[in-house]
Formats: sequence, structure tokens, C-alpha cells
Amino acid sequence: MKGHARHIMTHHAEAVSLGTPLEEIARLLVDARVGGVPVVDEHERVVGFVSETDLMATLLQGQTPGAAARDVMSHPPIVVDEFATTDEVMTILRTGQIHHLPVVRSGRLVGIITPLDVLRYFVEKVMPPEPEVG
Repeated sequence: MKGHARHIMTHHAEAVSLGTPLEEIARLLVDARVGGVPVVDEHERVVGFVSETDLMATLLQGQTPGAAARDVMSHPPIVVDEFATTDEVMTILRTGQIHHLPVVRSGRLVGIITPLDVLRYFVEKVMPPEPEVG
């Protein structure tokens, strides 16, 4: 597939700060129907990632009172520049065994890519259109 990360990504990705309480993150994931969120610093630079799996593990261990994103996030984060090729994006998703890939411009969060975003791009831009009926 030809293209860049910026062509595939979902713009305006939800994000949380290092101090965001886990309860707030859980509500955000449920309300937004997403499986994870990037954690950004005060300059909007991605410093980690909190997934639904991270939250579930923490909840099962009973560590939620007072816990924040900084306590459970995966770091260093795996990110991709907005001009990375679509082949690079797919390789990172596969080899990193991840389902959420934050997209950055000069280190700052500008979007996110999930496998569904890749499939949407493939269906809309690569596959031949469906034949018209009638």
C-alpha cells in the first residue's frame, strides 16, 4: 500500500496526562469506545500508553486508589512519525504486537492508528470499488 501514517490515522486522538487518575481513564475508554490512550506531557509529547489490558491488570490487583497514568503506563512508548510509510506502520503494528500506534509530528501527538484504521484505508483507497447494482 502506498501512503503515509497521516493518511491512515484517526486525527484528534484522545490522550491523558501523567497524573490522570485511573478511574478517569477507565471512563474515557468506555465512553470513547477505545482500547487505550497515549499519555502526554505538558508539551503534548507522548511519554507512555495506557491500554485496557493495563487497566484490567491494575484493577485485578486492587491498586486503583490514588493510582494515575504514570503508575501503569507502558513506556517508552512506541510511536510513528506522520510521514512513516504505510508499510512501516503495518510492520510496527505486527512486530510490536500492538493495536494502538500514536502518530507524532515533531514529537507531539497528532493522531493514532489502529488495525481498523489500516483496514479502512485499504478498503477505501486500495481495493477496487464495488460494482454498482442496477
